[in-house]
Amino acid sequence: MTPADVVAAGAFFAILIAGMMVSSLRDMARRRTAPRIRSRIDELGADVARQRKAGPRKPEQEQELFSRRRHTGDSGALLSWLQKHAQRVRVVSGGGGFRLIAAVAIATFIAVLVGVKLASAPEWAAAIAVIGLPLFAVRATYRFLIERFRTRFLTAFPDTLDLIIRAVRAGIPVVQAISTAGREADEPVRSTFRTMGDALRLGADLPEVLDQAVKRLQIADFAFFSVCLLLQRETGGNLAETLENLASIIRSRRDIRLKTKALTAEGRLATNIISAVPFAITGMLYIVNRPYIELLFITRAGHKILTLSAVLLTIGLWMVRKISQLDTSR
Repeated sequence: MTPADVVAAGAFFAILIAGMMVSSLRDMARRRTAPRIRSRIDELGADVARQRKAGPRKPEQEQELFSRRRHTGDSGALLSWLQKHAQRVRVVSGGGGFRLIAAVAIATFIAVLVGVKLASAPEWAAAIAVIGLPLFAVRATYRFLIERFRTRFLTAFPDTLDLIIRAVRAGIPVVQAISTAGREADEPVRSTFRTMGDALRLGADLPEVLDQAVKRLQIADFAFFSVCLLLQRETGGNLAETLENLASIIRSRRDIRLKTKALTAEGRLATNIISAVPFAITGMLYIVNRPYIELLFITRAGHKILTLSAVLLTIGLWMVRKISQLDTSR
């Protein structure tokens, strides 16, 4: 085979592998829980909108009593995207989340500047590191805040359902039971139900309040609770028994998540160790034998080796992470 044939074959297989990876990523993105929840929420929102059109219209001021969304009007897509994520941070962590994200971004930016200065990296690599690593740290912190809120919410949510079940069996209406949960439940469930109870007392409809709460929280288990209340309101039935079965299902899902976390602990620990080993070895060699390791940072061949190593390490760690973190939220 001539060199041209080798290059053509390599390009063909590279394109084929890249296409397979893109197809797998798109399939994984379609099967993620968040898009499925969003599609279900959009359907519920469309149903609520049709009900509102069929009945008497409510003034815009009443909608704002239980909706914290800010309308962007003619603002750009970027501003709308930033406002959506800022609202998400505000829901899951309040003002402390913004301070944590800012602190992480500043600390990462300073650390990257120091590392680039010491390593004498090329300009293009320095620019990518200075811009990309702080953004990556911000995204990781954002996902950490969401996951922490979700874990805390799902820990306290079954007990809140038990409280509502006891209130309904005692003959208390659902609206008053939600207000009671807003006073007696643990955080962060208490603040969510307090907001719902305040909106209901001010005259908002239950479907609209539940729809807004589902959109704010974006948690599948709470969406199940919302669907149960809406179905019971439309069709009737024993609400206490339905909520009791839902509480049992939520506890079972929580136990499965904890069991999965325990079973994949070894893989996650191996991922963390493997990801830390290259940086630890590089730092140790930089201290012990600096001229030996500086060849990677001051020569053209060293820059190519570092770039290839970074790409391969990223792909490998991503694959190990996807294998060790099973999605049990569906």
